[in-house]
Amino acid sequence: MKALGIAFSARKEGNCLKCVEYCLDKFKQYGFETEIINAFELEIKPCSHCDYECCANKKCPIQDNVPEIYEKCEKATALIFAIPTYGGHLSSLYFAFRERAPVPSPKTFAEYREKILRKINFIIIGNIGAGGEMAVHEALYNLENLNLPNLDFWPETLLLSAREYDRLSFNGDLIEVPEVRKRLDTFVEMILKNVEKRRSASPNMT
Repeated sequence: MKALGIAFSARKEGNCLKCVEYCLDKFKQYGFETEIINAFELEIKPCSHCDYECCANKKCPIQDNVPEIYEKCEKATALIFAIPTYGGHLSSLYFAFRERAPVPSPKTFAEYREKILRKINFIIIGNIGAGGEMAVHEALYNLENLNLPNLDFWPETLLLSAREYDRLSFNGDLIEVPEVRKRLDTFVEMILKNVEKRRSASPNMT
């Protein structure tokens, strides 16, 4: 089994990366192979200068790291997306990644749902009252907007507000707060329970 964490922050080492690293260390204790992707170090471009090749089952003309990221997502057992907020919205890095998602046909949607959507979990870094709570809805709406029939899964979602702990977000030190680590522990435990449910339903899953 493998846990993959992706930090969609414009900073090299901020709260997103540190929280993901903490979670992945917990997964290692449960025997998971782990990998972290720091979007800061990669090239993630939004949809642009194309002719909807993806909708025609053709190769996307954009040359960047997005295809390899989605390939890693498919191979993982659990996904953690850590996303900062700016002005009450999720980071543009995440939106660029999200809009470049593979476009599944009706025949392949079930596979796409199983290989990626069911595995996603969110850590949102944003202050309550400054749009953090709206950003959570924004992340979840991306899934709800897919018009999934009989939705039988839902991502574990954790909103961490630096202001709640008398911290400043840009200091990147939320992980030093014991309560934050405790909440991350619970977050990981919930993901593990969901993984176990999926394994029970599909014994051959990776």
